[in-house]
Amino acid sequence: MSLPTLFRVTSLSTVVVALSAAPIGAQVLDETMVPRGHVRLQAHGIFESWGDRFGRTLDGTESLEPLGQDLTDPTAFRLYPGLSALQTSLRSLGAASDYTPVLGASSGHVTKDRTTIDWGIEVGVFDWLTVGGTLPWVRPRTAIDLYLEPDTIAGDLGLNPAFTDPTGSGAFLSSSATAASSSQTAADAECAGGVTPACATAQALAQRAREFDAALQAAYGASPFFPLVGSTAADALQATATSLSQELVDAGLAALAAPAFAGARVTEADIGSLPQIAGAGIEGRPLRTSPGLYAAGDAEVFTRVRLLDNLTPERRGPSPRDSIGVRSRPRPGFGYRLVATGLVRLPTGTPENPNAFLDLGTGDGQMDIEGRAVATLVFGGRLGVTAGIRYGQQGSTTVTKRVSLPEVPMPTVDTRTELTWTPGDYVAIGIAPSLYIADGLSISAEYRYFEKRRDAFELLVPGPLDPFVLELESGMKQHHVGGGLRYDTVAPWIWGEAPYAVEMHVRFLHAIEGSGGQAPESTRVEAGLRLFKRLWGTPMGSNAPPSN
Repeated sequence: MSLPTLFRVTSLSTVVVALSAAPIGAQVLDETMVPRGHVRLQAHGIFESWGDRFGRTLDGTESLEPLGQDLTDPTAFRLYPGLSALQTSLRSLGAASDYTPVLGASSGHVTKDRTTIDWGIEVGVFDWLTVGGTLPWVRPRTAIDLYLEPDTIAGDLGLNPAFTDPTGSGAFLSSSATAASSSQTAADAECAGGVTPACATAQALAQRAREFDAALQAAYGASPFFPLVGSTAADALQATATSLSQELVDAGLAALAAPAFAGARVTEADIGSLPQIAGAGIEGRPLRTSPGLYAAGDAEVFTRVRLLDNLTPERRGPSPRDSIGVRSRPRPGFGYRLVATGLVRLPTGTPENPNAFLDLGTGDGQMDIEGRAVATLVFGGRLGVTAGIRYGQQGSTTVTKRVSLPEVPMPTVDTRTELTWTPGDYVAIGIAPSLYIADGLSISAEYRYFEKRRDAFELLVPGPLDPFVLELESGMKQHHVGGGLRYDTVAPWIWGEAPYAVEMHVRFLHAIEGSGGQAPESTRVEAGLRLFKRLWGTPMGSNAPPSN
């Protein structure tokens, strides 16, 4: 088997590379070796995009679903989860038992993409030992088209007066808290002499005042919205407050202040700006597209060792024409090679921003240890196959996240907390059969499988939040298929038949199947360039002059 065939086969693909959409950092181009005394420089561009995911419903059913599904809701309850708490509180304050607040409908379209340029350098210490590293330069981007259609006919909600009219709402809430406290004090005084009808009446009033205050405080703090003045819910709250206020006055206590309600229906502009309004309970960036910026991802350093090999050219004794060894072409037939790599991924990237909803980070920001093994088989002069496996253990780090279900696009600010995050271990396998269509030119098909276990989260400070909800859809499985085209002059350069060495490739991959709930149905396009330069030792080629 000829050496050009070997190089074309071994550099067809990175069959053990896991998907960049998964949180495992940057990646190298392939598992080939660098000749002794030479350096290899790499620029590897990757563009990956997706608008759908292999989702999972509450009953465990797996299905393909658009990323914008979490933004689409005829009631907008999913977009603003505080509406459910508002509904419960208003029912306690006099609204009908079947009352449902009406805001409007929301619909969204979301696509994500990540552009990565892997800058790499590798040095051939020996023919069997290569060391190197890569630094990915990453630009993540989430494109969001959010359409909000407030119900201008049946809608009964406006912006919460807690932040549009803090004076009026503050006075009402303060008077309610005072009523709860003063009525209880009065009841305790009335009952000091024993249980009497007057004592029972005072205790009943105190209980109603406490329950009213608890529901009222919850209603005003539940969501960025509140009933519109004149709506059914507002009238019910007004009636309940008026009745309680009269009872307080009859008992010789201070009356409640006038309730504060929303003055106008919510508009699309109001809804779009809510996440960044102080006091709205969200405190994050608005759900809209932000331009992505390039930043460093998680860098990698690695050592690669050739374990088994009958394909690499061997040096013979000096030629009568010169004083250096010559490299012989390997004979056609069956060839094999086994390469192992040990890698450390460094915490140089930036994790997702908890205040930028649907954000993509440039890396995980924690350290990984990874092992790889790649085997190459060559049959005759036209066919070959490369297969490999990759396993990684991911270290822990401290992150700030919002603890909520994956389906909630804008978790409230009270869910934001610091946690210890341990990403799940991962394994990837792949296979790439190849066909050589011309000297230095090859095409390949490719299959990749990637699996990551669930992450683990632990609160830094114990509290009411349950971090298990972050683990629910953190594991994933993906199947990718695709192919590539490669041009390679490395082998002729080694033999002295080409003036320079260059490796160029393009590759296309698409996810055809996945599971876990958040596994992306991604499409990936790659293009790479590698150049070689001698640092020391004997130049390549049987007729090359001795080294200086």
